[in-house]
Formats: sequence, structure tokens, C-alpha cells
Amino acid sequence: MNALVEPISDKNSPNMISVPVPLVDPRQAQLHGALEELRSIQHRRVVDGQAVWDLSMVNPDMAPPRVVLDRLLESVTKGTNHRYAVSRGVRRLRDAFAFKYSTRFEISLNPETQVCVCLGSKDATFHALRVLVKAGDSVVVAAPSYPAHPSAIALAGATAIPWHVSPDPSEASQKLSTLLMASRARVVLLNFPSNPAGALVDRDWWREIGRVCAAHDAVVINDFVYGEMTFSGVPAASALHARQSGARCVEVYSLSKAYSVPGWRVGALVGDAEVVEAVSRMKSYADYGLFLPLQYAATVALSTTEDIVRPTAHVYERRLKVLTTGLQELGWKLKAPKAGACLWAEYPRELAADVAIGESRSLSVATTLLRECGVVVTPGVVFGEDYDAFVRFAAVTTEERLREVVKMIGAQK
Repeated sequence: MNALVEPISDKNSPNMISVPVPLVDPRQAQLHGALEELRSIQHRRVVDGQAVWDLSMVNPDMAPPRVVLDRLLESVTKGTNHRYAVSRGVRRLRDAFAFKYSTRFEISLNPETQVCVCLGSKDATFHALRVLVKAGDSVVVAAPSYPAHPSAIALAGATAIPWHVSPDPSEASQKLSTLLMASRARVVLLNFPSNPAGALVDRDWWREIGRVCAAHDAVVINDFVYGEMTFSGVPAASALHARQSGARCVEVYSLSKAYSVPGWRVGALVGDAEVVEAVSRMKSYADYGLFLPLQYAATVALSTTEDIVRPTAHVYERRLKVLTTGLQELGWKLKAPKAGACLWAEYPRELAADVAIGESRSLSVATTLLRECGVVVTPGVVFGEDYDAFVRFAAVTTEERLREVVKMIGAQK
């Protein structure tokens, strides 16, 4: 069994955790500079009073459900709620996460040993990696990769091994087994429902991946941020079904997108008790937990019997349909997403016809769309060098404005 790595303390400062600083990859440094230039162009347009449609980040534009806001306002007025909390989350919130998993995902969790409240999905993912890997280890990560995942792997001192995931369980398990054998990785970091593609996998897929991971003594971490944001209305399959095949598994759940509260930073790591306990200990070095009113409001969001996420998912579905239909008519190649808030699209080749060899085509397309249309998208190269033929749109504005975006893009053909 892969041993958990205990928090590393400086002998002169026992509460200080030592975190390795990743080496800078020259290509990543170059990409970072190019993205900074993209932001600079955006800033200049705003300063000059020109319109900018920022579809580069899934930063929800919708308000949180009213019942959740009411609980937050009520909690803020109580003086006793402005004290320190606890790093792993108050019990009532951990109970609410367990309730959510039981009622929506058919997964049983012990709120005392299998739930640790975290400061959003990034916090949960990084701490899970921090206790599972050491400097020099390898981590298999799904490709295209949500950019925060390779970054978290690097911060943990490990190396990311891309895995081009297939939705077919047999094909996926065969490729994963080969990767695990070659890399000797003991952690597999996944993201389903996926960002950027909005793809889904079912329980059988998770059970097959669990079988492979168990055979190679690898722990599964799944980013489940879009678990409730499926367009069919049926919740996505939790990675914790992989435990049925003997795999150790933890899952990252966040309220940011489904409940339109990204600024609250409310998430949790759930699943394998040993990993959850190690993360809880790690967090006791790092923070005192979330602001109590946020925890109490999140409790209401997770424990209500009313499906308050479905209306939000429906809005994203309608918005993405506008983008999907419009861009397809303009010759873009894409698959309609099944969940989430993004559209992963392959742009027409003529948009990057003048790009010099060695330069990023997707970055050039993103720059053109910003300069000529005021539309900000995320270049595909951010998700991995193999994805330079794509860009990602985040559906964070109204259907009417998205129709205008498609119209402006069409004028560039």
C-alpha cells in the first residue's frame, strides 16, 4: 500500500510546512508570457471603452439560490459566528456533504472519517496530492487537463504523465495499465464530468478503472465539480464507485459552479478515510477553516430536498446550445457537451493560416478573436500541447450576448 507522506516541518518552526517549488519549464514560461500579453490586450480594450466579452473563465454570472443567501445573511448577523472555525469543517456541513452523496450519487459516506471540508477544489486537490506523492513521483493525469491539475502536481513536486482518456472502459483500462506500469505512478488524477470537454463516464467505467488502479496500487483522485451539472438531469457517476473494484479513491466536490458561489471557496475531499484523515491533519497546519456563516449557508445548499441545481444546469445547457449551433454553422468542429459550463471547439484552419511554425495556433486565434471581436477565449494549448487546434468557451453570459458573439466571430471568416 502506498504510504501517505506526513507533513514536513522545519525543526525550528514546527507549524511550518515545507512545500517544494517546481522548476520552471521554459515552454510554460513562454506560454505564460504570451497569456500575459493576451490579458494586456484585454485591459487596453476595457480602458479604451471597447466592449469585451470574457468567456475565458468559468466564473458564474448567475446569483446563488435565494434560500442559500438568506441563510448566509441570517448567520452573518450572529456575533458568535465570527470566531475561528475548525480546519476540517463543522460537523453539520460534513453531514450535509454526506447527505448530498447519499441522495444524489448513491454513495454512503461517514461524515466523521470520510469528509474534510476544504477551501474550494484547488485546495482539496493540492492537499490530496501533497499527502500522496513526494518529490520525483509521477502522477497520471487525464488529457486534456484542467490547467489547475498539472499546476498542483508540479507544486507537490511530482511529474504529470498525460493520459488521453477513452470513454470505452476496456480501451481506457488497457491504456491506463500500460501508463501505470511504465511510469510507476501511484496516483491517477481525473476530472469527470470533464473540463473542458463536458464528457461523462458511467459506473462501469469507474469500476474498470478501479480494477486497474487496485492492481497497480494507485489511488484515484477525481475532480467532481460538475457532478450535478449534467444536462440529462441525472447526476453523473461518482468516482467512488471505483472502490467496488478494490481501489482507493477520493473525490473533490465543490459548490462553486453548481450553486454559483465561486468566491465562497466551499469544497470537500471525500472518500478514502486514510487520505481524508491525512489531509485533515495537513490542513490543521495551514488554516482554521471557512468563515462559519459560509459553512452554515453551504449546509443549506447541500441538504435541501429541492433540486436547486437543475435550473442552473438548464441555463448553461441553453447557452451552450446557442454556441454549439452557431459555431457549427460557421464551420467549427465540436461535440455538444453533456455537462458543465464550457464548450471545447476546434476552430477552422483558416483562422490560423498565417501562424508561423513553432508558434501556438490556438493562442493566435484567441488573440485575433480578442483584437477583432472583443471575445476572450482560452487557447487550447493551455490544456496541453496536443490541443493547440482547440479553444474553450465558458458560457458565462446570456444567450442574447452569445448570439452576438457568434455573429461577430462569423464576420471574421
